Amino acid sequence: MIQPPSILNMGAPGSGKTWALSSFLANKIRTFVIFTEPNGPDSFIDAIKKKGLDMELAHWAYLPPASPGWSALRQSGTLANTLSYKDLSELKMGVAKSEMKQLGKLFDLCENFKCDRTGKSYGPIEILGPECAFVIDSLSGLNHITMQNTVGFKPSPHQGEWGIAMGLEENILLKISADITSYFVLNCHISREPDEVVGTTRLFPAALGSKLGPKVPRFFSEHVLSVRTGDKFLWRTMSGEADLKSRILPASQELVPDYTPIIKVYGERVAAAKAA
Repeated sequence: MIQPPSILNMGAPGSGKTWALSSFLANKIRTFVIFTEPNGPDSFIDAIKKKGLDMELAHWAYLPPASPGWSALRQSGTLANTLSYKDLSELKMGVAKSEMKQLGKLFDLCENFKCDRTGKSYGPIEILGPECAFVIDSLSGLNHITMQNTVGFKPSPHQGEWGIAMGLEENILLKISADITSYFVLNCHISREPDEVVGTTRLFPAALGSKLGPKVPRFFSEHVLSVRTGDKFLWRTMSGEADLKSRILPASQELVPDYTPIIKVYGERVAAAKAA
C-alpha cells in the first residue's frame, strides 16, 4: 500500500489549524482527532456545523495534560520556596510523578481509539486505512504529557530529564508516522529559535525543547504554516522565516487552508501505481 501523506501544520493560536480539518470530512474522509488542549473540539465541531458536513464522519477524544492537585501544587511550591535552583534540578524524583497517567491513556487511544462522541472503539490507529485521517491537535499538549511523565510537577527539570522526555516524544512521532495507514496531521504552535546555521532566528514547530523542534518536520511529507491576516486565513508553503516543505502543494504564500489537493494527488498516486 502507498502510505497517505502526513502533514505538519504549524501556526499561532487562532490561525485556523483546527478549522481546516473539516476539509477531510468534505472529502468523505473519516477523521479521528486526539485533542490535547481545553476546548479543543469546539472549533472542529463549529466548522462541521457551519459547512453542513456529516458529523458521523467525526470522531474525537479529549486528552489534556494532567492537572495538578492542590497537594502537588503545594509540594511544588514548597520546594521552590525552600530549595535553590541547583538543589531543585538535582532532585532524584519528580513531584507527584505517580499521578501522571496521561501518557498511558494516549497509548491506550492509539492502541484502540475510543470516540468521546459515539462511545465506540475503532481499533488501533495504524489500521484505520486511507479512507481515514488521524490527527493530534496539538503538539503543545503532547509536550506537557511527555514531560509530566518524566518529572511530574517538578519545578526545575535537569538537562538529562529534558533529554529523556524529548527522546520519548520523538519516538512517539516516529512510531505514528512510520506505521500509520491513514492521513496523519500534527497541529502545532510555533517557536522562534536561534538557527545556528544562518546565525539568525527562525520559526520552528514548538516541540519539547529547542533541539527537537527542527527535527520534527522530517516525519512529514508536507509542512505548512497557518497564518491569519485580518479576517483571512491562509496556508504558506514558502516563508522567509521558516523552512517549509511541499511535495504536493504548490510553493506559495497564499493557499486556501484545505486538505483537498493533498487527498486528490494521493488518489492519483494510487491509481498510477495500480495501472503500472
